[in-house]
Amino acid sequence: MITEIEPTTEETNKIEIEKSLKNKGEKIKFNFTYLPNAKFPGFNNKETKEYFEKWGLAGHTYVERFSYDEYFQSYQIEDFLQNFFNNPVVRSVLKVYSSMDQWGHLGEVKNIQFEELNRTVTSLDFFDKLEQNGVIRSDGSIIKCFDEYTDHFLVSDELRKCILMPEFETYDIFTEEDRKEFLFHIFKSICLGGYICQYEDDIQKYFEISKLLYKDFVRVTRDNKTKKLNVLSMVYKINDLDSSISPLFPMEHPQNFMYLAIDPLNRYVTIWYHASDSYYQ
Repeated sequence: MITEIEPTTEETNKIEIEKSLKNKGEKIKFNFTYLPNAKFPGFNNKETKEYFEKWGLAGHTYVERFSYDEYFQSYQIEDFLQNFFNNPVVRSVLKVYSSMDQWGHLGEVKNIQFEELNRTVTSLDFFDKLEQNGVIRSDGSIIKCFDEYTDHFLVSDELRKCILMPEFETYDIFTEEDRKEFLFHIFKSICLGGYICQYEDDIQKYFEISKLLYKDFVRVTRDNKTKKLNVLSMVYKINDLDSSISPLFPMEHPQNFMYLAIDPLNRYVTIWYHASDSYYQ
């Protein structure tokens, strides 16, 4: 039932990095170019769009891609993000949801709050523990439970209880490190849905669309010698920032999110944004 996430290419797991004369202490300014013709086969897949409508994500979410001009290393992330969000081209492209289906733009940005996510998981086998621990049945059906209210959500099945409610034992089947995995974040985001969400009774579509989206945002390669998969991309969750015009999100809510993925081989930055000013259960 659960299949491996295939790499997008058959490249080796080593990046050929140009020789740099810049020392680690020197600040580099990153410049960005918008890539309006970037392809997102998972996000723009017909079935993905249909389920985004069903899950209440459509109309409130988008993806965009940019290229950048300097070699990036992870220790530069604070400068990278400052350069990115304050770049005029980026500002003109990125939209932020305000209210009543109105969209705005960020102004001058500072005090960016972010966290780096893990990206060690490259297989949907990661979710086998859902069946092993009685969250779903062997046929993929999600086990129902009595309604509970928690953290902005009505919980009516064992899947959302596992995702959201630490007071129940199934919450611990995913460790804190598991919950930092980008694949877990994608899965959680589509399971919880948008402002009006029709939940699935079967787990399979959540798996299939998580896999499609993961391949849009993360560059995975295979080592020619070991045949092991290697994730080149770095992924960050942007939790908040100070903007001189519109805020990043209209309200604080677990389903208002922005993910930023950096592909150091192609020098791409990919953004996934979702926000709403109200959620109905």
